[in-house]
Amino acid sequence: MTAVPLSTIIALARAGALDHAWAQYCAAGYDRDEADPAALTVRGRLLKDHALRAEGEARRAYYLRSAEAYRRAAALQPATYPLINAATLSLLSGDRGQAEEIAREVLERIAAEPDEPETPYYRAATEAEALLLLGRREEARDALAAAVAAAPRAWEDHGSTLRQFVAIEQELGGDPAWLDLLRPPPSLSWSGTGGDPAPELLRQVTRERVGFAFGPLVDEADLSVAEALLEAEVALHLVLPAGRETLPLPAGRVDAVLAAVETVMQVRPADGPPDAARTSLAGRIAHGAALLNAERLMSEALNLVSPLEVVLPADIPADPRRPELSLLAVSVGTGGDAAFEDRLAQVGAAIDAAGATALPPRLDGDDILVGYAEPETAATAARAIYAALRGRMPLRIAAHHGLIPCIRDPFSGVSRPTEEGTAIVREIAGAIPPDTLCVSHDFAALLAAAAGAAGINWIGELQAFDGGAAIGLYALATAVPSEN
Repeated sequence: MTAVPLSTIIALARAGALDHAWAQYCAAGYDRDEADPAALTVRGRLLKDHALRAEGEARRAYYLRSAEAYRRAAALQPATYPLINAATLSLLSGDRGQAEEIAREVLERIAAEPDEPETPYYRAATEAEALLLLGRREEARDALAAAVAAAPRAWEDHGSTLRQFVAIEQELGGDPAWLDLLRPPPSLSWSGTGGDPAPELLRQVTRERVGFAFGPLVDEADLSVAEALLEAEVALHLVLPAGRETLPLPAGRVDAVLAAVETVMQVRPADGPPDAARTSLAGRIAHGAALLNAERLMSEALNLVSPLEVVLPADIPADPRRPELSLLAVSVGTGGDAAFEDRLAQVGAAIDAAGATALPPRLDGDDILVGYAEPETAATAARAIYAALRGRMPLRIAAHHGLIPCIRDPFSGVSRPTEEGTAIVREIAGAIPPDTLCVSHDFAALLAAAAGAAGINWIGELQAFDGGAAIGLYALATAVPSEN
């Protein structure tokens, strides 16, 4: 058998399938390989992820094992990346002496190898991290400032470094306020602005140093906001309530805006005019998307106008045949398996125990589909189903929230989603790795708006199957994230 590549194992871990990633790592024999620095580096990554799921002494034990794996990798193939990870993880494990010893090794290597093939940002940030571990905060501040100057708009790198440095300061008992020099700019959302919001918007953008903006493109006011944000050189992300051709806006201005934005998201299904339901949904998705962006970058989210104040077009009522719903798809293998029916019975019991549904569960091909009124309820149910079934069967859970076309089944008398309505969630269920709970961007954004963005992690995109924008994918933590 061909061993699973380390890149695949990392992808599994990033998607939230940590247990499956570790099982594949061990099955390939990487856990017994003490001579491959790449395998040891991935081991360090997986053990660090295990630490983040654990608590107390178990967490510290994982951190220590992770530090050891990174240090052995650095001994085999000297480099600052595994070495600085070994230093920080030693501190988090409770071994400050070892952390300081390795931090000094990092500084010595940086001085001895000025041409190490790393980016200027990474080299300066690594030096800052080593200095911080040694308690040399003023020097760490200078090195960190140099890192930011080397890559002033590398926001995701800044956010990752900030998360690491905050953990270090928490362990050292220091004040992390000085790290604000690294904090990316805020993310702004708007919706239902009405009138001419551009002047107030520009004042807020300047006052709050806004770097990212998320909003719907529904009417002239939204278009003016988008143009003002682009003029202010803010990274703009738009949510279209319907297909581009249905927007009652000047085509030339819209085309110019869409050509300049960072991303375009789309309420699905894309056909039909931007009615009340679509407009409301687009505004709330934009608000949640700003929260997700701020969480990923360790920054903050601002709101020009509350999503509760969305101005809905009175002349285009929502389509009752397309209610707003959260759909779960639970996949537990295929019908050709002799134990499939028994697994279906267990899934049914888990769904019943998870609480009331908006659409009753039904078998659709090899997937079990079930509907809930909103993402927060659906996420709670999905986590409960996952906890009940994990380890007992091959398990994937996918979720999407949107306008779900439904019909009343004349044979059962029960409302059920059409194939068009189930397409996204089934596509997600078929694309994700085992032992994961993954959701669409729309579901993730709306869940973030309702319950906060913690425990919702970006993992990539699913190519659109309907000609629309790509579908963003997020891994949902399988337990409610702790407040600490």
